[in-house]
Order: sequence, then C-alpha cells, then structure tokens
Amino acid sequence: MALLELEHVNKRYRRGNRELVALRGVSLEIDNGEVVCVSGARGSGRTTLLRVAAGIEAPDEGRVRFAGCDLRTIDHSVRRQLVMCNTRFLRAHGADVTSHVMFPLMAVRVPSDDAGLRAHRALERVGADHLAFESPESLVPAEQIRVALARAIVREPRMMIVDEPTSGVDVLERDPLLSLIQSLAHERGMAVLLSASETGSVTGADRLLRLSEGELLGRTTAAEPADVIELRRRSASSESS
Repeated sequence: MALLELEHVNKRYRRGNRELVALRGVSLEIDNGEVVCVSGARGSGRTTLLRVAAGIEAPDEGRVRFAGCDLRTIDHSVRRQLVMCNTRFLRAHGADVTSHVMFPLMAVRVPSDDAGLRAHRALERVGADHLAFESPESLVPAEQIRVALARAIVREPRMMIVDEPTSGVDVLERDPLLSLIQSLAHERGMAVLLSASETGSVTGADRLLRLSEGELLGRTTAAEPADVIELRRRSASSESS
C-alpha cells in the first residue's frame, strides 16, 4: 500500500460565471522515502494538487488517502505525520528562527527545553544552525527554505509537501537545496511531493510528472522492483567433482 494515494481527483473553482477546472481525474501514488516532482506552467494546477494532497483543500470528486486513511476523516495523530512546508513566518510564532522551528512542537505541548534541542538539531541538519537567532524577515530565499524545511522535519513526519522550493532562489543555491531535500527523504524514509515550474529546474527526484490543464502525465505509481532471479543450484555431479 502506498503512503499517499489520490484516486480520480477532480477540483473546480468558480470565477464569476465561469467554472475553472484545476484538476481532472488525477490519480497518484507515492511510497515511503520517494521524492516525486510535479511540474507545469502557471495555472496548470500544481499548487492545487499539492494543497489537495496535503488535505488543505478537499477534492470535489475522488479520494485522498494517507497511510490508508481518508484525509477527510483522518485521526489528528496520523494527520500530523503529513506536513506542508511553507516559507510564511507569522510574527505571533516568535521573534527569531529558533522560535519558529520550535512552534510545531510547542503546539503539541512538547516541553520547551526538549523543543529547543530538537529545533537546534533540525536547523543543524539543514545547514541553517547559524541562523538560529536571526529574524525570519532578514533571511534571503535560500535561507528561508532551509529554515522552513527545519520547521517541517522537526516533528519527524512521514511525508513532506513543498511548493516550488527553488522559487526566487539564486541559481547556484538550487541544486544544493534539492540535494538536501532528496537526502532528507532517503535517510528518514520520508516521502516528498514537490512542485516546479519546469522539469529542468529539478534534480534528484525519483519521478518527474507533468500537469497540463489539470491532467497529470507520466508514471503515477512507483516502478515495480526488478524480478528476483534465483541462482541455479549446482548439480549433484558438479558438487561431487
């Protein structure tokens, strides 16, 4: 069973008298430890797909399951294992980077000393521990995404969703960020769904899919493992020789 499953998902929006179709019959499966990238032009439905996958928006038709549970009725303890990574830093969550990374832990009543230690470890893992006492408003885009990644992984989720992690990031910083996301996924067995405006701007994904006018193109399920070939047993005559 896949960790995340979308089955025949449709999503529409009203714009005045018009009905805009954002997703058309989208089906997708993502396994533990797998990095899947969805690319597409502006208005293709990329962000809508990620928001539906994260449970932020409900599909009009179809079903979204995480860890075998329907996202509409999922238990909160399971729901917290799926996290949407974003670079919005609300002032109410703290004055410095550490406070913002600690916030998801404090929200579930983790003691502050433990939360602070775990926040430091998360920042260290993403190469942002030197930013611990900086204000989020002072960060450049590459630093913002690293801090956002630390905040996302601090609760050790099973899946992370990231919308355009390289948007606004200096070209020399993009590959290191994507390599970081890939290593986080593979070392933790964490699934990652991310988006990009172009497939050429993404490296290291296990699968690259494309959205066009709300339709998902490409291999939407993980590749089957190669067949195991049993070694031929040596014949009795050869064993005795």
